[in-house]
Amino acid sequence: MTNNEGWGWPEAAKKAHYFSGPFSLCRAWMYAGHREQGNDDSPDNCKTCRRLLAKKEKSA
Repeated sequence: MTNNEGWGWPEAAKKAHYFSGPFSLCRAWMYAGHREQGNDDSPDNCKTCRRLLAKKEKSA
């Protein structure tokens, strides 16, 4: 993971999304704010982002 990856909470989002670069893994959001590492299993995280992150980590 690079420092521009992690969980972020865009202002209008109901859930936190995982960002790799400016776009969320689910491709629903753009975000340039603070990103948090870890906490991947939080119920507040986007389910699609969690699933895609697990797939990404498995292939790495």
